[in-house]
This record gives sequence, C-alpha cells and structure tokens, in this order.
Amino acid sequence: MSKRVKTAEESARRESALTKEAMRTLLADSTAPRDPRMRGDHYRSHLADAHRIIEVLQTKVKDLEAERDKIKRLAEYDLSLCVTRTAAEEERLAAFRLARGKASILAEWPPGVPTSMSNAIDNIPDPKPKWTK
Repeated sequence: MSKRVKTAEESARRESALTKEAMRTLLADSTAPRDPRMRGDHYRSHLADAHRIIEVLQTKVKDLEAERDKIKRLAEYDLSLCVTRTAAEEERLAAFRLARGKASILAEWPPGVPTSMSNAIDNIPDPKPKWTK
C-alpha cells in the first residue's frame, strides 16, 4: 500500500526526491564503461565509495548526537538551578521575617521580656514585593 499524500508540499518533496534519485541513476549509468566486464568493477568502486561516505556520515551523526545529549544535560542542569519568581519572593519575605524576629528577640531585656525597642522592631512592615506584583 502506498502512503497517502496529505499536502502539495509533501507531494512536491516526494517528486523532488524521485527526480534526484533518477538523476543519480542516469549519471551512474552514463559514466559506466561500455565493456560489461569493466562495468561491474565500475559499479563496485561506486558502491565502495558510497559505503565509505556512509561510514563517515554515521560517525558524524554519532558525534552530533553525543554533543546534542551533552547540551541537553547541561540545559537540564542549568534549569535545575533556576528558581521561580514567586518562590524567590516567598523566600525573601521569609528571610526578612526571620531577621526581624531574631532582632526583636535580641532587643528584649531581660531575655523574654518585651521592650519598647523589641515592639518597634516587631512593628516594622514587611517589604514590598521586588519581583512579583
């Protein structure tokens, strides 16, 4: 069964590929010697050249795939180091509240007895959001 063509672009691409293959076949046949005994050697040399080219291209493909995988791993690692804006904002606010609480505790004297300074520190408002609205 033949695969059904969905678009004109795919049809044109398929026609172009068939034309290229026909041109290669025509070129190979036109450069072949007339003597049938020499013709086999001619095609064998073309086949050997094609296999060498295929091997070179396969090694290039493997190298490119390895490089692509390395880049993907680096991108995933870099992404793992990233933090969302909301998470960063929440942590920034939590750090401020922690610092404010510790400062308030240090301002109490004797320890555990609130003073006017510790109350003033407790009444410092939270900072405005820096990265979120």
